[in-house]
Amino acid sequence: MTLTFGSLFAGVGGADLGMEQAGFECVFQVEWDKHCQSILRRHWPDVPKWGDVCEVSGHDLPEADVIFFGSPCQDLSVAGKRAGLDGGRSSMFFEATRIIKEMRDATASRPTGPVPRAVIWENVPGALSSNNGEDFQAVLKALGDIGAVDIQWSVLDAQHFGVPQRRRRIFLVAIFDPATADRCDGPLLPVCEGRPRDFAKGRAKGEGATGGAEASPDGSGAIPFVKAKRAMSDTDDDRWEATETAPTLRAEAKRGDNEPHIAQPYSFDTQFGSNANVFVDQSPTLKASQQSPSIATTMAVRRLTPLECERLMGFPDDHTRWTDEGKEQADTHRYKQCGNAVASPVARWVGQHVRRVL
Repeated sequence: MTLTFGSLFAGVGGADLGMEQAGFECVFQVEWDKHCQSILRRHWPDVPKWGDVCEVSGHDLPEADVIFFGSPCQDLSVAGKRAGLDGGRSSMFFEATRIIKEMRDATASRPTGPVPRAVIWENVPGALSSNNGEDFQAVLKALGDIGAVDIQWSVLDAQHFGVPQRRRRIFLVAIFDPATADRCDGPLLPVCEGRPRDFAKGRAKGEGATGGAEASPDGSGAIPFVKAKRAMSDTDDDRWEATETAPTLRAEAKRGDNEPHIAQPYSFDTQFGSNANVFVDQSPTLKASQQSPSIATTMAVRRLTPLECERLMGFPDDHTRWTDEGKEQADTHRYKQCGNAVASPVARWVGQHVRRVL
């Protein structure tokens, strides 16, 4: 049996890649950004696409067993102004629930029951505490009001799913089909701490993680750094903090302050002064002269490349590099697209658990 899914706020298809890897077939994508649309057309040329989610009706979309949506999170993030679900961007959540209800109403007469049978919502952990938890209660109520009979969620961290990035996100699964809910003999997302319907507290343990990820995407051992403090005057200093995994990729950065960086060691052969050779991750040549070898080592900090950001999200190499017209995208678009995306390995894991009960 082929199970289908539709993607709202599709971005460049990070969740779509994971859902396909979990065995689902994509039947529609909705994304308003023209640069993201171009990437979607390149990789999913035969999947029907819509633009502004506010102008989409669930009556017009192809039927889908599952709808996956990661509505804009800026108003829910602890890094933002915490406007909550009333904010102009995060209020798009309710456009998604409108579409879900419209599709279920349009398919109410199906012999096997209305669709979608389940929805998956992805968002930042700040959604749990936004407006003292009232926003998340509003999320649960809105899903219940349109027919969800079982709602479970967990905070999952991408670093436990095979990519070296610390990226904690809520994944919520709402089941609409009572027969499917009856088959849920345990937690849908079994890595959550405590009971499946409790607010996730602390850091998820990530059972079943692939593990063994190197500290840097290319396995070179370079140390991931993130800027923890920006210099505020010419007598002040920037401060960088090292992490075991790359910090969370962000969609928006002010003058590069929030971009993840890599500290790379360089060795200099100081024996020849200004003519010194530079070596990366290795010592310079040992010489047969009577002079003893002399080396100076320093650390140079650089930002991650778009390719490294793609790998941190679990994407295929160059997933965001080329448009559907074969033109190379600007790096600024690629950074934003990776920062906004869903980590594909986590979406695959969630999709596999949803497929099991469907």
